Amino acid sequence: MNLKLLQKEFYMLYYNCSINERCGDMARDITINAIKRLPIYYVIFEDLYARGVHRVSSSELSSYTKFTASQIRADLNTFGAEGRQGYGYNVETIYMDLKGVLGLDYKKNLILTGVGNIGQAIIQSREFESSGFKFIGLFDSNPNMIGLSFNGIKVRNISELEDFAKNNTIDIGVIAVTSNSARDVARTYEKIGIKAIWNFAPTVLDVGKDIIVENVPLSESLFTLNYLLKCKNDGTFTSDDYVNRAKDIVYDKELGRYRESKKRGRPRKESK
Repeated sequence: MNLKLLQKEFYMLYYNCSINERCGDMARDITINAIKRLPIYYVIFEDLYARGVHRVSSSELSSYTKFTASQIRADLNTFGAEGRQGYGYNVETIYMDLKGVLGLDYKKNLILTGVGNIGQAIIQSREFESSGFKFIGLFDSNPNMIGLSFNGIKVRNISELEDFAKNNTIDIGVIAVTSNSARDVARTYEKIGIKAIWNFAPTVLDVGKDIIVENVPLSESLFTLNYLLKCKNDGTFTSDDYVNRAKDIVYDKELGRYRESKKRGRPRKESK
């Protein structure tokens, strides 16, 4: 499991969860594409800052991300992070700015339901805790898991979840159960007031529109990778800008929610 990739997905979830509170109407004019790139920039600036790098150019950032330098400048400017011509970006300043925009400047409490292989991998990752995400509760329905401890947290029976929520503040609920159980868990999360769900189950959750859901479709990601590999092997070439460009998502004011843009990219054959 690529924990760096999961970390980016998680940062995006928390940004989406607080998007209206922290950014107001401005956030509604920003595409999900730009939001998806934001955690990538944060992870890069975090690494540069840790290595003692003081400044970086948009061209250098382009080599790290494979986004164009102009796209990077536009994205960072959208979120208020500005560089200087001939100097580039001050790493510490942009790192701290992005940390604030993503809401990583204060602690968040999480619970997780489904302490199987995926659940254990998430719980035992130190990177989340160092970014301010703290697991305070673990739940499962498997009698063999109940009573075990991971990182000092005892696994409780899922039947105890509602009582647990009465005495604890929960910011994010993680779902790492089978698709058959995921919807029941999601409804329980909604019932106890959780407003953000990180879902690893391969199913669509039936929750209210005020609940932010970030899905981590592991099989879909693998299928996408396999498709791109197939294209490479059979000579069908998808250009970098197509491969790296997610479908544009825009905020529809009439619908009151985000929707997929009608613009679509098409694979192109590479000219020989």
